[in-house]
Amino acid sequence: MKKNISINLQGIIFHIEDDGYEVLSRYLHEVKAHFASYQGHEEIVADIEGRIAELFAARISVNKQVITLADVEAMTAQMGRVSDFQVENEEDEPTVTSTAGAGPTPPFSSSVPPREDDGQPRRLYRDLAHRKIAGVCAGLAQYFRVNPLVVRLVFLALVLLPNLVGGFDRIPGTGLFRHHFDLGGLAVVAYAILWVVLPKRNDAPTPIDTLDLGGSLSGRKLFRDVDAGKVGGVASGLAHYFRTDTVLVRVIFLLGAFLTFGSTIIIYIILWVVVPEARTMSEKMQMRGDAVTLSGIDNNLRSNAFDGDSTTPAGSRSVGTFLEGAARGAQPAVSFLGTLIRWAAAAVLIIMGGSWLLTALGFAGAALGVISSESVIHTDNDFRFGDESFNSVMHNAQPWGIVAATLVVVIPALALIFLGVRLVLRRSVLSRTASLSLLALWLLGVVGTAVAAGQIFRDTRTRATYTTVRRLAPVPGPGIVLDSRNMDDFMEAARLHLALADSGAAPYIEEEYQARGRTQNSARLTAQQSILYTVSQQDSTITFDQGITLRENAPYRGQKLNLTLHLPLDKTYRLTPLFIEKLDDDDFTNNKRPDSDAPHRARFTREGKFTCLDCPPSSADEDDSDSDGDEVVNLDVNGNKTQVRVNTDGDEPKIRVRTSATKFNTDPSHYGTGRKSLNTPGEFSEIEAFGGFRVLVRQGDSYKVEAAARSEDLDDVRLSIDGSRLVIRHRRNRDWLSALSSNTGPVLVTITLPRLRHLELSGACQADVSGFRDEALRLEASGASTAYLDVNVPRLELQVSSASSANLSGSANELSVDGSSASQVEARGLRANKVKLDLSSASQAKVNATEELRADLSSGSNARYTGHPRNIEKDLSSGSSLEEE
Repeated sequence: MKKNISINLQGIIFHIEDDGYEVLSRYLHEVKAHFASYQGHEEIVADIEGRIAELFAARISVNKQVITLADVEAMTAQMGRVSDFQVENEEDEPTVTSTAGAGPTPPFSSSVPPREDDGQPRRLYRDLAHRKIAGVCAGLAQYFRVNPLVVRLVFLALVLLPNLVGGFDRIPGTGLFRHHFDLGGLAVVAYAILWVVLPKRNDAPTPIDTLDLGGSLSGRKLFRDVDAGKVGGVASGLAHYFRTDTVLVRVIFLLGAFLTFGSTIIIYIILWVVVPEARTMSEKMQMRGDAVTLSGIDNNLRSNAFDGDSTTPAGSRSVGTFLEGAARGAQPAVSFLGTLIRWAAAAVLIIMGGSWLLTALGFAGAALGVISSESVIHTDNDFRFGDESFNSVMHNAQPWGIVAATLVVVIPALALIFLGVRLVLRRSVLSRTASLSLLALWLLGVVGTAVAAGQIFRDTRTRATYTTVRRLAPVPGPGIVLDSRNMDDFMEAARLHLALADSGAAPYIEEEYQARGRTQNSARLTAQQSILYTVSQQDSTITFDQGITLRENAPYRGQKLNLTLHLPLDKTYRLTPLFIEKLDDDDFTNNKRPDSDAPHRARFTREGKFTCLDCPPSSADEDDSDSDGDEVVNLDVNGNKTQVRVNTDGDEPKIRVRTSATKFNTDPSHYGTGRKSLNTPGEFSEIEAFGGFRVLVRQGDSYKVEAAARSEDLDDVRLSIDGSRLVIRHRRNRDWLSALSSNTGPVLVTITLPRLRHLELSGACQADVSGFRDEALRLEASGASTAYLDVNVPRLELQVSSASSANLSGSANELSVDGSSASQVEARGLRANKVKLDLSSASQAKVNATEELRADLSSGSNARYTGHPRNIEKDLSSGSSLEEE
């Protein structure tokens, strides 16, 4: 058993054994006696005591709270003794001792002190003893055993990093937007979460104060050298740290400010704020990489005595002095602004969390029947509280699933409120136990919601249809009134399609009921038994319900209803405004649906469309009404489709001409005066285009390739032949800055060739292709490319991906579509006998199949089809759907 003594070294209390205390007292007495003759000896001794305190603090751990004699001896070996460098004469400078002293290497020789190597596990906490804001970075530095400065610089770099991976960027010439991940926002959110979650610690050990990168930089510490600095001392401090010329560092910062549009200025300001100033003698020695020993301190003081005062006169730091003085003067305003921002952020968080909380509680109360669902007001047209779909879903949902989903939503809302209150009070409002309890409840809610969602998915994984025919009574008169009944509360509107019935026959309705279920049989039974829809007939008036409703206690399984109304040609129809609302523009001739609130007279054409008889003609298309007696001639002029319609029903014949224009401007003069042609292109039947080109492809008897753009843009265009393939791309690989530059104009490439077998587009390329027939064609589109095809081929194969799209017209015996990654295919204008669809990852397709349709859809993809194919094979998974229009 030994006697312990408490000592105070630069404000830090240590417990030391009595024998160690005797050795330490004699050591400090020698130090004070030696440096007593030096100017400012009090500060020198205080520096030495501070260094001793650092070495002692590194020896303290959870299981070792007392400084022993061995620790004192190791410290003296590290720091050295006065007798080790006592001069024998006064003639020359004393020899600079670069080592820590003779003898074996003590435990203090490592620049990284031992930390928690006593068997105790490392723990994450907020180091409040060495914090700058909340102690998060200091705590992470304690855990990973690095300098807190490194962690702070990493956080600041993430927040202020140019948004190369975050936000929305517009791709020039395409109208498309590209989304990036916001790394800076993630860093701020992560800091806030760690601030809330991590426990506090006020007695954390002294963190590692060196940037130990190995080699010649090992053991150094980064400081700002305000004595030799001009503005803040950042450049001078970096020069000391990397052992280079200060002028070189300043030149790098100045050049970087011009070359990187001021980013180095931001870096300089960050370092000015984060990097500490070298104030004491030991800090200045650490900055220069000198050993903080008695020998080093003595040598440094003697060198300064011979070299004169090393401090820079005040006049040489006029800029830095002015800026620092201005910063001190602006400190009250900055403090007030910070408080204002803190209160504003707290108010935003509390309001967001409160509204989120009230909405979630209202949803849960209505779902559980605690409050009336009609009392919950919601303006979203996609899902309305109080309508029958909401009541049906909530009636069949398990109460525990509703509670679990409520926990998932409510707890984050509470977290926002508590975070806002914490910003106002500047202290935590929740204990660690309460925080962990809320986290456990949230995780429990996530698990419960996942289980409930899995049950819902099993109950709705398959869609089936039930079809029936509703026969209406014959209408003896010449006219029929079509009306719709307004309903205050319905689940979903019934979709209405028009079709032709035999002349003289009574109208009839094909009703296709759809629903989801675990199996095809259960889904079909649900569709047959759960949907209520009424069509009433009184004399010549046929009235349709506005939408479908569900039977009492019927489960909600995504029920839908598609109606096909078959009408004869020998009747005149009176359409009420409510009935017109049920129709699309495609249900009227020339897509001209009446938009007035009055009823209209119409007749039904062989094309399955209404022609309005009493609608006022517009000045633009007063002669543009279709007629069953029109003679139609379709022409192909230079690849552009032209339709000539001749109507001879009146006293004078009416001739109307329609031309389908391309989707982008095909006039070369629109793109500039520059021209580039491919001399002697030879024969090719394949085209590959990469980049934001606009490619116009037409069928012709010869081969011709010409690019039109501004002269400066054509210098970057490369046209080449690779075997049987024409390659169009940029001459050099441009970086992302030039790719997104708005200074680059569009380039039109016009191609004429007899045969086209393969077209490959990528990199936001646009293509318009027409005139090809009698030979199979394959199209590959990726990277937000767009293709317009008007062809008549035996087989057309499409592979579209990465938000690309294809618009097809013409005819094909076989159409194969492979779509992925949010691709879109519009092929209702292409009449195909056999269609094969393979869609994934939220892709969409609309096709016209007359004989056979095979669909393999997954991952939220959906497809619509027309043409009434006789054979349909489908494989649907992961929320995909296949519907007939």
